[in-house]
Parts: sequence; structure tokens; C-alpha cells
Amino acid sequence: MNASGRIKVGNGPIVGYFRSLPLNALDEVVVGPEPIVLFSQGIPRNAAGQVVGLQADNASFFGPGATPYGPNGELIANPSDPTSYYQGVGYFNSGYAGSGAAGAPIAVTKNFTLTPAQVSASSAGFRANPPAGGTLAPDAAYAGGTIVAVTANDDDHIIVQTGSGAQFPGISGNLTMQLGVYQGPTRIILPWATTLYEVIVPGIYVYMQSLIAIPSAMRFSAAPP
Repeated sequence: MNASGRIKVGNGPIVGYFRSLPLNALDEVVVGPEPIVLFSQGIPRNAAGQVVGLQADNASFFGPGATPYGPNGELIANPSDPTSYYQGVGYFNSGYAGSGAAGAPIAVTKNFTLTPAQVSASSAGFRANPPAGGTLAPDAAYAGGTIVAVTANDDDHIIVQTGSGAQFPGISGNLTMQLGVYQGPTRIILPWATTLYEVIVPGIYVYMQSLIAIPSAMRFSAAPP
């Protein structure tokens, strides 16, 4: 770490490894682009052996040893001084505090206000198309696409649908959603499932119903292409 307590990050070439972290000649962790091709001791690496990282304020989920991961398993870091430490490692919010010396991409993030409605007998949330209901502010745009639905079904599937029926063009891989109680350390990770982003979250339908007519904070985050 540097004098400020940030993890030192830099460019290659890789000259050695320490606990599966690739290091350059300055003992900086070498970070490179996706895709992730393997995990070694929980560290995501690309084909060149570099750590696959993502700059964000918050992790999508945590692995062993409080390792902060992004929506596709990237290591999450923020080029800021630590706000806390865990086992001697500096964190900014829930991601690693990094030196910012290398070009890990920045998460594609946008904040919304979701006011859900009961949009059908079996689903609650926001839907632009019939049966329409609920609202999304400031708009329904995200990552180069249009959101036409954010709903939870009575089988506890939560779905995000795009107007094109294809993935948001400005992101890659999974979509991270934060909603209400999920604004904290818990995130909802939605993989792409042929025509929409979808995952089962036990209890999410009842929770979405509890938010009906209540403006609620919602955030989407994902890795860029």
C-alpha cells in the first residue's frame, strides 16, 4: 500500500505474484481489461494474468475475506483514501481503496426513483406497456437503452426489460440492482436471460408490494462494454 493506505495499482508487465496478485517491478497490482477467464484464490484474472477490476463506490457482493466483487466478479476499487480497514487492507465505502494509477473501467451507474404499482394480478413494480403501471424518474433511460419494466412476480422472479428486447448496449454482463433495503451491503445481481434481465430473489414480490405508491431509491450499476 502507499503512504495514504491505498492499494498500489499500476500497469504491466507482470514480474511476479504474491498470493495470486500479479505485481509489476514497482510492486503494484497489475490491472487489465475483461473478460475474466479464471479465479485464483478468489482473484479474477484475464488471459494475460492481470487482475480484472472495476471502479465503483460499492461492491455488488462479497467473497471470503470481505473481498468486494462487481456484478461479473471484478474486484471493486475506488481511487480514494480509505474510510475503513479490514485485516489491514484499506476500503473506501465497500470497495478497496486503490491508488488509481491504472485504468480499471468505471461502473455504469444511474440513480432512479421507482414508485411501484400492482401492474397485474401477479406482478408489481413499473411497466410502461399494457398493463402499464408505476413510475420511474427522472426517466426510463439507462446505458443507451430504454427500460420498459422493472417488476417482481408472485413467483419471486424480479425482472428488468428493455425496449429493444436486447441487453443494454452500454454495459457488459450482469446488471446490479439496488432497491430500498437492498441499498446496503446486499445487491440484486440480474443475469441476462435471452430477452430480459431476470433472477429469483425469495420474498421480493411481497417486498415490492410493500413499496406500492411509495417513491423508493433504485440504482442500476454494471461494467461497461
